[in-house]
Amino acid sequence: MASISIRRTKPTDFPYLQAIEKAACEAFTTLGMKAIAEDPPPSLEELHMYHDADHAWVATSTTENLEHADIPIAYILVYVIDNVGLGAKSAFIHQVSVSPDFSRRGIGRALIGHVEQWARHNAILALDLTTFRDVPWNRPYYEKLGFKTVDEQALLRNEYVGLRRAILCEWDDKLLGRWPRVPMRKTVIN
Repeated sequence: MASISIRRTKPTDFPYLQAIEKAACEAFTTLGMKAIAEDPPPSLEELHMYHDADHAWVATSTTENLEHADIPIAYILVYVIDNVGLGAKSAFIHQVSVSPDFSRRGIGRALIGHVEQWARHNAILALDLTTFRDVPWNRPYYEKLGFKTVDEQALLRNEYVGLRRAILCEWDDKLLGRWPRVPMRKTVIN
Protein backbone atom coordinates (compact mmCIF):
# COMPACT_ATOMS: atom_id res chain seq x y z
CA MET A 1 0.00 0.00 0.00
CA ALA A 2 1.32 3.45 -0.90
CA SER A 3 0.93 6.67 1.05
CA ILE A 4 1.37 10.18 -0.29
CA SER A 5 3.56 12.87 1.26
CA ILE A 6 4.06 16.48 0.25
CA ARG A 7 7.38 18.26 0.61
CA ARG A 8 9.32 21.15 -0.89
CA THR A 9 11.20 20.45 -4.08
CA LYS A 10 14.85 19.48 -4.29
CA PRO A 11 16.96 20.19 -7.41
CA THR A 12 17.24 16.44 -7.97
CA ASP A 13 13.44 16.42 -8.49
CA PHE A 14 13.54 18.68 -11.54
CA PRO A 15 13.97 16.00 -14.25
CA TYR A 16 11.03 14.11 -12.71
CA LEU A 17 8.89 17.27 -12.78
CA GLN A 18 9.67 17.80 -16.45
CA ALA A 19 8.73 14.17 -17.20
CA ILE A 20 5.49 14.50 -15.19
CA GLU A 21 4.55 17.62 -17.16
CA LYS A 22 5.18 15.97 -20.52
CA ALA A 23 3.21 12.86 -19.56
CA ALA A 24 0.31 14.84 -18.05
CA CYS A 25 0.01 17.06 -21.13
CA GLU A 26 -0.43 14.05 -23.42
CA ALA A 27 -4.10 14.00 -22.39
CA PHE A 28 -4.63 17.24 -24.34
CA THR A 29 -4.15 15.33 -27.61
CA THR A 30 -7.52 13.63 -27.01
CA LEU A 31 -9.16 17.07 -27.21
CA GLY A 32 -7.41 18.17 -30.39
CA MET A 33 -4.92 20.27 -28.42
CA LYS A 34 -1.76 18.54 -29.63
CA ALA A 35 0.19 21.82 -29.50
CA ILE A 36 -0.25 21.89 -25.71
CA ALA A 37 1.15 18.35 -25.45
CA GLU A 38 4.12 19.36 -27.59
CA ASP A 39 4.89 22.51 -25.57
CA PRO A 40 8.13 22.07 -23.61
CA PRO A 41 7.86 21.52 -19.85
CA PRO A 42 9.19 24.11 -17.40
CA SER A 43 12.92 24.64 -17.90
CA LEU A 44 15.45 23.76 -15.22
CA GLU A 45 16.03 27.49 -14.76
CA GLU A 46 12.31 28.11 -14.19
CA LEU A 47 12.08 25.21 -11.74
CA HIS A 48 15.11 26.56 -9.86
CA MET A 49 13.41 29.97 -9.62
CA TYR A 50 10.33 28.48 -7.92
CA HIS A 51 12.49 26.22 -5.75
CA ASP A 52 14.75 29.08 -4.62
CA ALA A 53 11.67 31.14 -3.67
CA ASP A 54 10.30 28.17 -1.63
CA HIS A 55 7.22 28.17 -3.87
CA ALA A 56 7.44 24.64 -5.28
CA TRP A 57 6.19 21.41 -3.74
CA VAL A 58 6.00 17.79 -4.82
CA ALA A 59 3.84 14.85 -3.87
CA THR A 60 5.73 11.60 -3.46
CA SER A 61 4.50 8.06 -3.07
CA THR A 62 6.01 6.07 -0.25
CA THR A 63 5.82 2.38 -1.04
CA GLU A 64 7.29 -0.83 0.26
CA ASN A 65 9.67 -0.66 -2.72
CA LEU A 66 12.36 1.65 -1.33
CA GLU A 67 13.94 1.95 -4.78
CA HIS A 68 11.10 4.33 -5.75
CA ALA A 69 10.58 6.02 -2.39
CA ASP A 70 10.54 9.83 -2.38
CA ILE A 71 10.29 10.15 -6.18
CA PRO A 72 7.86 12.92 -7.24
CA ILE A 73 4.56 11.84 -8.77
CA ALA A 74 3.03 15.34 -8.89
CA TYR A 75 4.04 18.94 -8.34
CA ILE A 76 2.73 22.47 -7.87
CA LEU A 77 4.42 25.82 -8.58
CA VAL A 78 3.14 29.14 -7.21
CA TYR A 79 4.23 32.74 -7.02
CA VAL A 80 3.03 35.54 -4.77
CA ILE A 81 1.28 38.57 -6.25
CA ASP A 82 1.09 41.89 -4.41
CA ASN A 83 -2.30 43.13 -5.62
CA VAL A 84 -2.93 46.87 -5.36
CA GLY A 85 -5.99 47.53 -3.22
CA LEU A 86 -6.32 43.95 -2.02
CA GLY A 87 -5.01 44.57 1.46
CA ALA A 88 -3.14 41.29 1.24
CA LYS A 89 -1.32 39.21 -1.31
CA SER A 90 -2.58 36.36 -3.47
CA ALA A 91 -0.74 33.23 -4.54
CA PHE A 92 -0.91 32.42 -8.24
CA ILE A 93 -0.88 28.71 -9.04
CA HIS A 94 1.34 28.65 -12.11
CA GLN A 95 1.20 24.90 -12.60
CA VAL A 96 -0.13 21.78 -10.93
CA SER A 97 0.49 18.45 -12.66
CA VAL A 98 0.05 14.83 -11.67
CA SER A 99 1.64 11.82 -13.34
CA PRO A 100 -1.03 9.96 -15.33
CA ASP A 101 -0.03 6.80 -13.43
CA PHE A 102 -1.33 8.48 -10.25
CA SER A 103 -4.20 10.60 -11.57
CA ARG A 104 -7.73 10.59 -10.15
CA ARG A 105 -6.51 9.74 -6.64
CA GLY A 106 -6.87 13.19 -5.05
CA ILE A 107 -3.18 14.08 -5.33
CA GLY A 108 -3.76 17.35 -7.21
CA ARG A 109 -6.42 18.25 -4.63
CA ALA A 110 -3.94 17.46 -1.83
CA LEU A 111 -1.27 19.70 -3.39
CA ILE A 112 -3.72 22.57 -3.77
CA GLY A 113 -4.90 22.01 -0.19
CA HIS A 114 -1.28 22.14 0.98
CA VAL A 115 -0.77 25.46 -0.82
CA GLU A 116 -4.03 26.75 0.66
CA GLN A 117 -2.74 25.99 4.19
CA TRP A 118 0.60 27.59 3.33
CA ALA A 119 -1.25 30.68 2.06
CA ARG A 120 -3.30 31.00 5.25
CA HIS A 121 -0.17 30.60 7.37
CA ASN A 122 1.49 33.40 5.37
CA ALA A 123 -1.52 35.77 5.48
CA ILE A 124 -2.15 35.37 1.75
CA LEU A 125 -5.77 36.22 1.02
CA ALA A 126 -6.49 34.12 -2.05
CA LEU A 127 -5.31 31.52 -4.53
CA ASP A 128 -5.44 32.59 -8.19
CA LEU A 129 -5.03 30.59 -11.38
CA THR A 130 -5.84 30.64 -15.06
CA THR A 131 -7.07 27.56 -16.88
CA PHE A 132 -8.76 26.27 -20.00
CA ARG A 133 -12.48 27.01 -19.89
CA ASP A 134 -13.64 23.95 -21.83
CA VAL A 135 -11.21 21.23 -20.73
CA PRO A 136 -13.10 18.82 -18.42
CA TRP A 137 -10.21 18.36 -15.99
CA ASN A 138 -9.54 22.12 -15.78
CA ARG A 139 -12.27 24.71 -14.99
CA PRO A 140 -14.89 22.20 -13.69
CA TYR A 141 -12.26 20.53 -11.50
CA TYR A 142 -11.18 23.82 -9.94
CA GLU A 143 -14.81 24.80 -9.37
CA LYS A 144 -15.23 21.61 -7.31
CA LEU A 145 -12.28 22.80 -5.21
CA GLY A 146 -13.99 26.13 -4.49
CA PHE A 147 -12.44 28.35 -7.18
CA LYS A 148 -14.75 30.83 -8.91
CA THR A 149 -14.37 32.29 -12.37
CA VAL A 150 -13.59 36.02 -12.24
CA ASP A 151 -15.61 37.83 -14.90
CA GLU A 152 -14.10 40.52 -17.11
CA GLN A 153 -15.83 43.37 -15.23
CA ALA A 154 -14.52 42.21 -11.84
CA LEU A 155 -11.09 41.66 -13.36
CA LEU A 156 -10.80 45.45 -13.81
CA ARG A 157 -10.72 46.01 -10.03
CA ASN A 158 -7.33 46.59 -8.38
CA GLU A 159 -7.65 43.50 -6.21
CA TYR A 160 -7.27 41.41 -9.38
CA VAL A 161 -4.34 43.27 -10.95
CA GLY A 162 -1.98 40.27 -10.91
CA LEU A 163 -4.62 37.86 -12.17
CA ARG A 164 -5.62 40.37 -14.84
CA ARG A 165 -2.01 40.61 -16.04
CA ALA A 166 -1.71 36.83 -16.22
CA ILE A 167 -4.92 36.22 -18.17
CA LEU A 168 -4.27 39.10 -20.60
CA CYS A 169 -0.85 37.62 -21.40
CA GLU A 170 -2.43 34.22 -21.96
CA TRP A 171 -5.21 35.59 -24.15
CA ASP A 172 -2.49 37.15 -26.34
CA ASP A 173 -0.20 34.10 -26.24
CA LYS A 174 0.20 32.34 -29.60
CA LEU A 175 -0.23 28.91 -28.01
CA LEU A 176 -2.51 29.36 -24.99
CA GLY A 177 -4.64 32.00 -26.72
CA ARG A 178 -5.86 29.44 -29.25
CA TRP A 179 -8.37 28.05 -26.72
CA PRO A 180 -10.65 29.92 -24.28
CA ARG A 181 -9.00 30.53 -20.89
CA VAL A 182 -10.53 31.85 -17.70
CA PRO A 183 -9.14 33.51 -14.57
CA MET A 184 -10.21 31.93 -11.28
CA ARG A 185 -9.84 32.78 -7.59
CA LYS A 186 -10.43 31.03 -4.29
CA THR A 187 -10.50 33.21 -1.18
CA VAL A 188 -8.69 31.47 1.67
CA ILE A 189 -8.81 34.21 4.32
CA ASN A 190 -12.05 36.16 4.88
